[in-house]
Amino acid sequence: MKTLTTILLFCLMVSASNAQQQVETKSVLLDDFISFIAENYRLSSSDNLEDSDDDSEEDDNSEKQANNIVFLIETTKTNPSQEDVISLKQAFRFLSKRLTESDNISIVAYSGMNGLVLEKTTPSETKKILNALDDLKGQIDKKCRDGIAFAYDYINKSYEKDSVNTIVMIRNPLASNSTQNTKVSSINYEQDKSKTGNGTAIVLTAITLLPELIAVIKD
Repeated sequence: MKTLTTILLFCLMVSASNAQQQVETKSVLLDDFISFIAENYRLSSSDNLEDSDDDSEEDDNSEKQANNIVFLIETTKTNPSQEDVISLKQAFRFLSKRLTESDNISIVAYSGMNGLVLEKTTPSETKKILNALDDLKGQIDKKCRDGIAFAYDYINKSYEKDSVNTIVMIRNPLASNSTQNTKVSSINYEQDKSKTGNGTAIVLTAITLLPELIAVIKD
């Protein structure tokens, strides 16, 4: 809870009116990361045969915008446990099936370790992504004192005008000493272009795992 409060305070500190850039912030527990991906990064209507005809036009329009995502992983001062690494790798494998070559992702560590783990890359570079997750501590290229501030600065510098720019905070209860039942509140705020972006919202949605996840987990 202390970490979440710090995040919200930081967001409020950088807020300002008349913002020009828009960055959305979402927060999710590590255990819910795969279902979060399923809900927030849907397959195109052409790939998802279960989509109804009524929804196809809306889906096609929404998918015209690419994604520029910075994943902000909460850490301790050492690498995540093997179980957590497996969970992260399964989630990013699944993510690679949900995104396209037009999308970009980056990974930043915060809390125990702080810094850039993976610079902007396409989701299809699965091997590169998984290698980074295998050794977060060893992969940190640019260390810093505050991973959260670094992530906002990083996405501001790598901002994609025609993309949906998002920071996804992956919270680990073991790292923050919080409970598995910690809930996420929502907040919207305006941010100064020179600092981060605006329109940030912290959102957590729980859904049922989709059948296609089984294939990813078995890989």
